[in-house]
Amino acid sequence: MSRARRKRFFTAAFFATAIFAAGCAAEDKPPPPMPDAGQQQPKLLSDLSDVSDAHVDPLANVNAVPAPGEGLLHDSGGATPGPRTYQIDPGISREIGSEKNPATVRLLNAKAAKFGDFADVILDRIYGRLIIAERTEEISRTKLPTDIRAVIITAIMDKNGKLTELILEQHSGKARIDQMLIDVCKKSIWYENPPVAALSGDGNYRLTIKMKLENFASLDERHWSFITDLGLGIS
Repeated sequence: MSRARRKRFFTAAFFATAIFAAGCAAEDKPPPPMPDAGQQQPKLLSDLSDVSDAHVDPLANVNAVPAPGEGLLHDSGGATPGPRTYQIDPGISREIGSEKNPATVRLLNAKAAKFGDFADVILDRIYGRLIIAERTEEISRTKLPTDIRAVIITAIMDKNGKLTELILEQHSGKARIDQMLIDVCKKSIWYENPPVAALSGDGNYRLTIKMKLENFASLDERHWSFITDLGLGIS
């Protein structure tokens, strides 16, 4: 091989090696750090652009088969609600869900129990969207830490029952779980002709939504179903 050909060969090899190294470096670049899940200061979520003004039935597709790629945990059996005893005794849980996706709902305080029908409608909306969200690919593939906390959100509706603010009061410790509940609340919290007597002192409706998830079972060791505990209070 002539000196000129050897020079061209080694030059091409050098550039090929450099390109390969650059590609590896890009793949090995660490992901950006997640937000500090331990921060406990309330966070005002002012962007409610996803809240729809249209009044739709949010429970219409609770048992719909997930779209392709949305997890493998569709439950063909419907949920069987238990007796609504929590309307009389706040804090008592009501069993809801199924054997594959167990869940409990409860009212957190006496005011929520006093306006049980009002609270029950909003709880059912939140739960209906929540179990769909739990079956998405992103959430169903999540292995939760054993020390995960409850997510706590304050939701504020105006006197007409329209959601105006969400405040993240407590992080769960897993950002995607916090975001899931935020997204669910944006789409679920509204009420036509809410009871005037349930207004808070500032002329709005102030709701506390508390949710805790735990991994329950996995059929393929990759996708999970969850134990869901959901509560609602009115202040």
